Amino acid sequence: MLNALVLAFQALNANKLRSALTMLGTIIGVGCVVALWNVGGSGRQFVGESLESFGRNLLIVSPRYGGDEEDQRRNKYHPLKVSDVTEMQELSPSVQDASPVIFSGARAIYGARFCRAEVNGCFPSYLTIRNWTLELGMPFSDADVRSGNRVVLLGADVARELFGALDPTGRVIRLDREPFTVIGVLKAKGSLFGSKQDNVILAPFTSIADHMGWGRQVHVIFASARTRDLIPQAKNEIRLAIREIQSIAADRRDPVDVKDLGEMADAVDRTLLAFTLLLGAIGMISLLVGGIGIMNIMLVSVTERTREIGLRMALGATDFDILMQFLVESMVLGGLGGLVGAAGGAGMAALTVKVLSMLMERPWPFVLSWASVAASLVFAACVGLFFGLYPAWRASRLDPIVALRRE
Repeated sequence: MLNALVLAFQALNANKLRSALTMLGTIIGVGCVVALWNVGGSGRQFVGESLESFGRNLLIVSPRYGGDEEDQRRNKYHPLKVSDVTEMQELSPSVQDASPVIFSGARAIYGARFCRAEVNGCFPSYLTIRNWTLELGMPFSDADVRSGNRVVLLGADVARELFGALDPTGRVIRLDREPFTVIGVLKAKGSLFGSKQDNVILAPFTSIADHMGWGRQVHVIFASARTRDLIPQAKNEIRLAIREIQSIAADRRDPVDVKDLGEMADAVDRTLLAFTLLLGAIGMISLLVGGIGIMNIMLVSVTERTREIGLRMALGATDFDILMQFLVESMVLGGLGGLVGAAGGAGMAALTVKVLSMLMERPWPFVLSWASVAASLVFAACVGLFFGLYPAWRASRLDPIVALRRE
């Protein structure tokens, strides 16, 4: 075997350019597979971390407008109220926190500076549910909600637009003409699926509902399960609680939709995995094309070295020795191509992740899957073995007398 390996490298070294061109298909195939698999893995981790930043064990409860066919016919739906949130939490032991939320856009103004921002009226627990932490200042309290105090927390983008490098805490801004005091600035989260999470202003639910004339009808309830394993149980408890609170008849549909971030994460993960596997399959086709190239060049090599084969047989080499010589040579071609392709693919994946980080203005984690590298190398060697079988068999079946006569 060692002798066959030495002979294989000598043969490849004697025809460097031809060997390099033969390996090109394998290099491209392995490079594509490794690059695509690792970019896909990095993307899946990026999405997971992004969704985690949106909220841990998050549940989103929204009213089902139209409820069922009877309600649609009557043009009715069941709105959510602030009192529903407290009662729902009491009836749902698997729910850790819950907060009603009012969503709207407003023009935030400070002096001559202004910007459009999303305004969320909520409870203090909303910060915990959404994994918001503070860069500056302090959060608003339950007392602020009860009193309807006009205080706000600014997202990082809003703070930068209105105040630049200044400390915003203690300063007064206007939201559509209504004055609010800034008591803190939220830490930056970056974008999530193209949506800027930092272009937001958080304020006590009552201050937004009462002072800005939006009323106390809850647009949506954000809640969190105590653990990830309890999410299905928490969803069921919330549905049953809302039905009990709103006295919904047994033959009517649930008045709310309850969605969890895990479902969204799983759907995105499945999509990315399917996309990665599809592109990986395309890369595998390139590997097969490279294998055909190996077979072609090995057949040429057998023809060129017919006299050498005859001489080795005359000196005592067996059919098996000849077979192994050419099989090892074709496997070395596939293996070396795979090694170069894996290194190039890993480098391409790292470069792609870096470019995506710059484009999305948020760092992507680079995840190098050694399993994908190892699998690609083994597959490349197997391609060399499979496509080298026929040329090696053909070489081993040559008649030594006829081979020695060959010029």
